[in-house]
Amino acid sequence: MSKRIEEEVRKQTYIENVINMIMDGNSSDIEQLGEDGEEDEEEWTPQTMHDDGSSDSSDEEDYQDESVAQTSTEVEIPTTTQDTIRKESVKANAQRKEYRWRKIKYQAPSIDFIASVEEGTEDRCDWTPYITVYSVQKEGKSVNTTAKEIEQVLGMYIHMGLVQMSSVRAYWEMETRLPAVCHVMSRDRFLKLLTVIHFQDNLSVSDDAKKDKLWKLRPWLQKLGEQFLCIPPEESHAVDEIMVPFKGKSHLRVYMPAKPHKWGFKMWGRAGQSGFLYDFDICQGAENPDREKSEVGVTGEVVLKMTSTLPAGKNHKVFADNYFTSVPLVQHLKERGIHYVGTIRMNRMKHCTMMDEKELKKNGRGSMNFRVNQENNIVVRWYDNKAVNLISSFVGTEPVGNVKRWDRKSKTHIMVPRPAIVETYNKFMGGVDLLDMLSALYKFSFRSRRWYMYIWWNTVTVAVINAWNLYRRDQKKLNPKKKPVPLRRCGRPLSSPEETPTPPRKRPSCSVPLDVRRDGIDHFPTWETRQRCKHCTGNHFSHVYCEKCEVLYRVVPQTEPL
Repeated sequence: MSKRIEEEVRKQTYIENVINMIMDGNSSDIEQLGEDGEEDEEEWTPQTMHDDGSSDSSDEEDYQDESVAQTSTEVEIPTTTQDTIRKESVKANAQRKEYRWRKIKYQAPSIDFIASVEEGTEDRCDWTPYITVYSVQKEGKSVNTTAKEIEQVLGMYIHMGLVQMSSVRAYWEMETRLPAVCHVMSRDRFLKLLTVIHFQDNLSVSDDAKKDKLWKLRPWLQKLGEQFLCIPPEESHAVDEIMVPFKGKSHLRVYMPAKPHKWGFKMWGRAGQSGFLYDFDICQGAENPDREKSEVGVTGEVVLKMTSTLPAGKNHKVFADNYFTSVPLVQHLKERGIHYVGTIRMNRMKHCTMMDEKELKKNGRGSMNFRVNQENNIVVRWYDNKAVNLISSFVGTEPVGNVKRWDRKSKTHIMVPRPAIVETYNKFMGGVDLLDMLSALYKFSFRSRRWYMYIWWNTVTVAVINAWNLYRRDQKKLNPKKKPVPLRRCGRPLSSPEETPTPPRKRPSCSVPLDVRRDGIDHFPTWETRQRCKHCTGNHFSHVYCEKCEVLYRVVPQTEPL
């Protein structure tokens, strides 16, 4: 009997602590109340309790009968279940995470960056090309290509970006031919390989894999992303959108009127200050529309996904604009040892009262106002031509610098105070924009009915830019005084022995002696496929083929000499 009384006293104490915790709202982990001395106890569900400590549990009916006999009046406490406790705990946790903003001095944390020196490599022996397989599936015969020939196709594409022409065929035409392109491969062979470039075996893909809208390109994207992540990351990274221009028909095409290329495919990217793209993903729309809304928002989850491949605890810095930024996002990254700076919209700043834009305007350009929350995150509103709001977890307003601005009233340049958070954001936010600029410099656009090929050619361009950035990084370490080669000249020169272009292929000569040509005996014409005339100086074509001379002749009037 004493054991049962002790057990009921312990359970009663448990219930009282849980109820006090819910009413208090200062703790959200209800499992901490039962950590000590209950390792051997089975999971217990709280049930209705009475004044005398009795329980309605079915395995203690004898004790309940005795308690009822001794007590004439029962006062019932409302039933408390585990689901109720969990819901109340979530509410209490949400209340605990409400941020309180005050105007106090900001204490910047220690942000010493810990660089990663290991550079990963990957064996490419298991990479399987599907160009030959796709050509057999598509046309019934193999295209018989090699890895070196595909490398030549990529090299020709890069040269086409350096010297851009109106069409692909123009690189082989006599008036506009480019030796770096037309001497490497014939036009028909190049166009043939473009039609059979493939990255997946269509017959071996499961129905679940085909739910991915990019399943035909997924092996390439996965391998390329793994290679990008092998490079040790920089200290500062920018997360932003990347547009791949495309105006054809595709269910992934989006319209963004504020972008230079309004129609195209939208990508998410994380790039360093140098423009090196470390991680990327293709936007495919809402993946799980029925999923509960996250506290960081849909765009905040993009930042979490892009930064999930960054090592934690290294004090990396991430920058993004107000499309992605929220206060919970800053706190999530801070808990992983990743600091954040970004512009933010005021409708995402609950319970944060800042000085109005009109008041800042009265104080003049360079005026600012800030607030700090209990997690030591700071929000700064700075007025230049208009008010801009920024949030940071590692840099505040100090030290305040100056920036040159043009004053319309006095028509002279003036110095405007600028907080440190604005200077830091402007310095490190342009990684993705730099990548976009470099990609647009030397990118040739092929027209294709396969919409995913536009994404592939864009990733090829990004891979070349990343290789150039790696070269610049290594060049700076090995020989800082030497000026790096510009992007348009990267790669081995054509003058090297192993990269000398092959001479143009000559057609077999079948010249006929003049006396045989004009003997007038057995020159029987036949109708053949349309080809260039053998003896015309211009671009004249003919279907008439001489069986004796084995050449095509253009049919001309008798007054015109042959």
